[in-house]
Amino acid sequence: MTDDTPRRRLNRRETDPERDDQPRVCRRGRTPAAVAGGPPRVPWLYRLVRDRSGQSTTIGVALMLAIAAIGVTAVVALGGTALTDSQTSVDIQRTEHAMTLLDSRGAMAALGESESQSVELSGSGDGVYRVDSDAGWIRVVHKNFTDPTPSEETIFNRSLGEVQYTRGDTVVAYQGGGVWRTEDNGTVMISPPEFHYRDQTLTMPLVRVAGSGSASGRVTAEVVPLATGTDVQRIFPNETANTADGPGAPYDDAGDTSYDNPVTNGTVVVTVHSDHYKGWATYFAERTDGFLSVDHANRTASIELRTLAGAPGAFDMPLVGESLETPSVARQHNVSQFDLQLAPDTSNANAFNQLHWSMYYQGTDGQQFEIHFAGQGRCDSATADGFTKGNTELSVSVYYRHNSSSPSEEWERVLSDPHVQTRPIHVDCSSGAPRLDADLTSSFAMEYTDIDIQGSDNKWHFGNQIKDQEVPDELLFDQHAEDHADEYDAGSDSEELDFLVNHYFSRLGPDFQLTVDAGPGGSQNRVSEEASSGVLMYDTIDGEEFIQFLHITENEVRVELNG
Repeated sequence: MTDDTPRRRLNRRETDPERDDQPRVCRRGRTPAAVAGGPPRVPWLYRLVRDRSGQSTTIGVALMLAIAAIGVTAVVALGGTALTDSQTSVDIQRTEHAMTLLDSRGAMAALGESESQSVELSGSGDGVYRVDSDAGWIRVVHKNFTDPTPSEETIFNRSLGEVQYTRGDTVVAYQGGGVWRTEDNGTVMISPPEFHYRDQTLTMPLVRVAGSGSASGRVTAEVVPLATGTDVQRIFPNETANTADGPGAPYDDAGDTSYDNPVTNGTVVVTVHSDHYKGWATYFAERTDGFLSVDHANRTASIELRTLAGAPGAFDMPLVGESLETPSVARQHNVSQFDLQLAPDTSNANAFNQLHWSMYYQGTDGQQFEIHFAGQGRCDSATADGFTKGNTELSVSVYYRHNSSSPSEEWERVLSDPHVQTRPIHVDCSSGAPRLDADLTSSFAMEYTDIDIQGSDNKWHFGNQIKDQEVPDELLFDQHAEDHADEYDAGSDSEELDFLVNHYFSRLGPDFQLTVDAGPGGSQNRVSEEASSGVLMYDTIDGEEFIQFLHITENEVRVELNG
């Protein structure tokens, strides 16, 4: 080899013969044969991406179509549900309007304003109208109408019936002269029933639905009254004896058998059994302040109203130990007249010598009240002002104690000349025997002081308590708006008898009794209660839990569905 021969670089195998028998190893473990047989192979990661790149367009399209399909399905499903709910809501609203119109037209027919009425009832094929004459009932009971023996008179007890529209779980019903929507375990009143309470007067022209059948779609309801005008059945008041026993006049086991106003004694209870009882309960609670009770198990709502008897007015004096009922006394100084006329037990001129006579009240909580007359003297002549013989004297006293732990409140006035006829309280001898005339709602002044009990304390009904207690040095009246809110000092301050009677009656009210007492001993025979009398007038308590007048009529209609 000469110098001008091209040189080439020898690899290690050529320079190292001992390595000829060893295989050549390429990078990443490839053999020489793989290298020698064609172009070099690309890396495996590139090959992986390259092999799938041809499918990417197809996969993307498929994914987009799938997402679109899911979206469309969701929109259709949700939109369909919303549309169905909207259609149901509109259908129910239209039904409520139609039922309200049925209520109005039904009242016209039931109450005798027209012979018949026709009403188109809206609805869809998904809902059904139905007439059910046995749906629900109403009962009116006068409890404890006799006193003191407990008693109960069922005045009315009949089914109500209803026209109802049902779609799914929602029911719209015309019942009792009202419209109700019941769903989701609750009831909403759409229009009020024929139950009217105002100024202590309850008026119920009870509308009862008769008929049967069902219809759907476009339905027409024909409403026909079963009684009109004078044929409408009057339940209360009702002087006609319809039954000898059971619901309806007359009262069972009572001396006065007719159903008369005003309603006296006890309470009047109205009970409704209905699928819509919760709506009735809400209506009762909103319209009255009576005692409401709800029985969920039996689906009933009851409202109890107290009877509100008036003031006694002119009355015959009760005998000793008997009482004058004074119910429903207003609590704000509303006694307008309280007069007593006590006749002598004999025609003797000295009939009032050693007189002790009173009217008192004993409450269950220790409340006590007594107005007491004590006198001595005789008639000297048969003239009005003839009560002048002997040591004449007339004492008037008032005692009150609010409860057993309260101090006593005592007032007294002693007249040394009770024959003076111009005084509100005086003795009249014009018949030859004394007669006591007392105006207890007059300006007759009474002194705030300890009552002077002379002799035995048993001549006063609460004599023992009066004798054992001393009045507080100062007394404050601030329980009522009419009170002066001034303090009375014992032994020096006075108040008019009219104010005292009003104040204490307001504290005793609304319901209490004044019981007659006299004596004991000879003092018990000084007044003839049979010949004595009085007048008591006051305003009755104002409240929406009371009832004085009750008016009930039964008005039945037949409803026929055509569709």
